[in-house]
Amino acid sequence: MKNNQSKKGFTLIELLLAIGIFMGFMLVVTNVYIEIVRAQRAANQTRLIYSELRQFTDYLNTEMREGGIDYFCYNPPIAESLDFYNLALTRCTDAALLTASSNDNLRTISRDGLQASIIKFIPPASAEASGKVCVLRYKNVEDAWQQEEGFLGSSSAECGGDFKEFAFNTLNVKNLKMEIFPKKDPKTAGADLANNQQPMIRLTLNVASKDDLENEIEYQSLIVARN
Repeated sequence: MKNNQSKKGFTLIELLLAIGIFMGFMLVVTNVYIEIVRAQRAANQTRLIYSELRQFTDYLNTEMREGGIDYFCYNPPIAESLDFYNLALTRCTDAALLTASSNDNLRTISRDGLQASIIKFIPPASAEASGKVCVLRYKNVEDAWQQEEGFLGSSSAECGGDFKEFAFNTLNVKNLKMEIFPKKDPKTAGADLANNQQPMIRLTLNVASKDDLENEIEYQSLIVARN
């Protein structure tokens, strides 16, 4: 005896309902995927930003570790016993000479008094542009200061003169402060100050990724000179 049970398919309403559920599921999955991609992109941008910031911080740490703040270029000399006092002061008479209180420049000198650097910041010309971190290095040759060749930086019209730009590949520098503490050399300002204070720089950078200029990051670091 044959079983003549009829075969029943999906109705149009059931198909539409299934398609709607599937599309809703795909929409949720797509949104989750987009958010994951955005988060990964933001994490990569942040990683690259901090990587470049560490490179600049490491450079300043090296300058401070191998020497210290060139107080002579900021303040009149107090003691004539400084090793570099009788040398030609080309490093101090450069057009970039600023005051310690301006916070946008830093001058360092090596422990042996034979190498010196000027690091200055040129503010950005517009909201979309990046400020310039400029470096000029000097060396002492036979009691005369000369510009040191070979610093791995690129020439920049904004930096001016023979300054080299400390290039940042992935970020725009909005602001840079290099606050010097104390303002006067502890070695020449009195025994109490010399025993209690060590020269240091409070570094503050405001930067943003070149791919996302709206999200600005403030980076701070304290760099202390070694005795």
